[in-house]
This record gives sequence, structure tokens and C-alpha cells, in this order.
Amino acid sequence: MALQYVARYSEVCSLLKSRMAGRLSIVEKKQLERFIHAGPKDFNLLYSFTRDGADATIFHQMCDNKGPTVTIVYNTLETVYGGYTEKSWTSGSGQYCRDEHAFLFGLQQNGKVAPVKCPVKVIDSAIYCKTTHGPVFGSGPDLVTFTGTLSVQDDKFTTNANYSFGNCYDMGGISTDQFTNNIKTVTELEVYSVTDSTLVPVWREMEGGWDKQDMEELKNEMDSWSPPHRVGLKSANILFLGPVGAGKSSFFNTIASIFRGHVTGQAVCGSAEQSITSKYQMYRVRGSALAKPMKFKLCDTRGIEENQGIDGTELNYLLEGNVPNGYQFNPSTPISPDISGFISSPTLNQKIHCVCFIIDGSTATVMSERMLEKIKSLQTKVRQKGISQVVLVTKIDKVCSHVEEDVFTVFQSVAIQELVDKVSDIFGVPRSHVLPVKNFEKEIFLRNDVSILALLSLRQILRATEDFMFNLLDFIDDKKKDSESSE
Repeated sequence: MALQYVARYSEVCSLLKSRMAGRLSIVEKKQLERFIHAGPKDFNLLYSFTRDGADATIFHQMCDNKGPTVTIVYNTLETVYGGYTEKSWTSGSGQYCRDEHAFLFGLQQNGKVAPVKCPVKVIDSAIYCKTTHGPVFGSGPDLVTFTGTLSVQDDKFTTNANYSFGNCYDMGGISTDQFTNNIKTVTELEVYSVTDSTLVPVWREMEGGWDKQDMEELKNEMDSWSPPHRVGLKSANILFLGPVGAGKSSFFNTIASIFRGHVTGQAVCGSAEQSITSKYQMYRVRGSALAKPMKFKLCDTRGIEENQGIDGTELNYLLEGNVPNGYQFNPSTPISPDISGFISSPTLNQKIHCVCFIIDGSTATVMSERMLEKIKSLQTKVRQKGISQVVLVTKIDKVCSHVEEDVFTVFQSVAIQELVDKVSDIFGVPRSHVLPVKNFEKEIFLRNDVSILALLSLRQILRATEDFMFNLLDFIDDKKKDSESSE
């Protein structure tokens, strides 16, 4: 009963946080940035139906005189559309405002990504401001989102919206049905202020800087790392887990590239609906063919999928060290003691000592419930065994335009800070264990900023691995004391 209460409390907290931050996803913010075409932007929620009530008076109280805004409508068929204006909303008896940069837009159509921009063509009537009306775009008007006060039933709002597209905005042949499904029942309406994005004071301190010397020091630290002596381990085994396409194999390639001095593709990777990784591979990292491998292995496995891929039983075998290196996954034959090479009595050197969940940062906050439930069930398996876990967040260049230009701004980016906070909440790990990275993907030459960020993350992964090993040392010492006291 207590666990159910905690779970419900967690759900309520998550809901409240989402209402404070809004429903606009990271990918959608980036798309709107491209539409606005004026550099990086910050989007701050001013007003929403579900948080503030569907009332035009409240809309004006919270949104008037706030400068540029985007209005976003989410209907019950999972179509998302709205409008942008550079001009402030105002109250009054009704007046049109001139805005040569206003536009209508679509982000999703029936749950599928379908970005479209419809620029203003009658700039003198771009928006209409009136106390009794919510956001209105165009004369005719093109789009009246709502007027007066609306009631809510079963978390749905039946609006008195009005559509007459094409009067003041160039719809490019898109019909009302294509743009809005021609329905007026919505689950949410949000208005965000749009401001120029600026870098903030560093929100995560780092040891060292971003110079080549800093990179060499990190490389030397990784090269000299070894498990605590008394544990009796030759090397640490770090398991990579994550959805298909998150960047598990790419992260190994990034680390391997840094130590080999050029961009490599040792681990097969790419983009596909189903996992490209077909083997369980325990990769060693070394600077050259003649150099000794480092004292840790990065273990790549097939991706997590909603309906197939790795499950709890297979994960247990991987964690326990039962699965041989090079094992070929077979979707029709799950891992069991009957597979070829099954290790029935694994040693501590064959077991997993840390698990690194790898998540695509650009889709982390819009992951399906089914995928999220599967990942959390795998996390539970890891926790039950007392194994350390961290979350590596990839593709951060797709999350923040500042980072896309210069990765070294990562710890000054509001967007990345918010992403780390959200991932921490979603996956229930400390923020210090959420590590943003960018893999080498399109590059053909090494970059110091990408390399240093990857090495900083690897260092944190190895430190988390040490946490597990120090717990193991405590267990060994306690067992030794018990043995001595019984003699």
C-alpha cells in the first residue's frame, strides 16, 4: 500500500511539474526556432488551459504586454498547431495589429510529426486583440482559438473556435481539415513567451577546462584507471543499455576515436527501426594495436524495443555474466541456459559492474509510456542487484542551438540544464548521474570539445563503477569479520 502511495505521489509531482513547464517538447521548440529563424530562443510558459483555466480574461492577465509569443493548440486527435507573433497581446474593445513576421504553424498531424509554416500575407491584420477573446490570428478571422470562458469535461475543452484560413495567412493549399482536423475539442492550449536565448552561469562545475592539455590529462587518467586492488578484478565491465538509435555503439566509437587519434567506426552503428547491434560485444579500449587495453570494457548489446529486444530475463543473464562475449542475438530464441557458450558459473570478472542507460536527448521527454515502463522495469532489475547506474543523454546538439555551435557551452545552456533535470525526474537517478554528451557522428576529424565532454562522462561512469566496487569491499570485509568471530 505504501509503495502504491509513493508511486501515485510521484505521478502527481510529475504532472504538476509538466503543468509548470508546459507540453511543448524539445524537438518542437527546435522546430519553432527554425520557423522563427532568428537564432536560439527560450520558451517560457505564460498561460495554459489546464493550469490557469480556459478564460479569456485570465489569458490577458497573464499574456498582455509580454512581447513575442507562440500560441499552441493540442486537439483530441493529437494534432498540434498554432500561431506566432512578435507583437504583444493587449486588452480593449478590439483592434488589429501589424506584424510582418507573424505566421501560423503546424507541428503534428494525428500524432505524426508534420511541420508546416504559413506566413502572414496581410501584415496589417496579423493578430486581433480584444478583452473577450483569446489569441486571434488574421481578419476574417483566420484563427480564433476561443472566446469567453470554457468548461472542461473529462480533461477536454470544447472550444468556440472559428476557422477561416487563407484570409491573412498563406496556407499553401493546406485545408482546414488538414490543419486542425476541423474539430474544436482540445486537451490543451498554451501560450509561451519567446525570448532570445542567452547562456547562464555554469550550472555544473567541471574539473579542468576545454584545452588540448585538459583532454590529454583526462586521457591519462582513463588510461591509468584500475579497479580497487582488494576487489580482485582485472577490469570493470560496463553495460550499455538503451532504445534503438540512442547512440550506444556510437558512444563506444567516440571513446575509441579519442584514444586512437582519429574518428573510427569499430562498432557497427547506424539508423534503423530495429536494433543494428546484433551481437553482445565486450569492447576494449586501447590507443593502438600494440598498446595494452585499458582496465575497463564497454559492453554493447541490442537495443531496447517496445515489443521485442532485451527483456528482464535476458538482462539478468547479462548482469550475472552468463552470456559469452560475441553471442549472436536471435529474436526468435531468447537467452537461456541452452544457448551455445552459456556460462553457468561466471566469476566476478565476467559479471557487470555498472550499467549505463543511453537515451536520445532530443526525444527523452516524449518517450512512449510503453518504452518508459520497459526501461524502468530494467532499472529495477539493476537496482535489485545493487549495481550502479548512470544515464548518458546523447544528441544534445539537437536540443540546444548554442551547443550545436559550440559544445563547450553545454554547462551554460538552459535547455541542457532543463533536459538533465527532466531526465533525472523521469528515470529516478541523481542529477550528478545524468551525463550529457555528443557523439562523433557527422565529423571526420576529432574535436576537443566533443572529446573532453565524452571523457568527462566516461570518468563519471568509472567513478560510479567504483561505488559498486567499494560496496563489494565492504561486503568482503564484513564477511571476513563474521568468519573471524565465529572461529
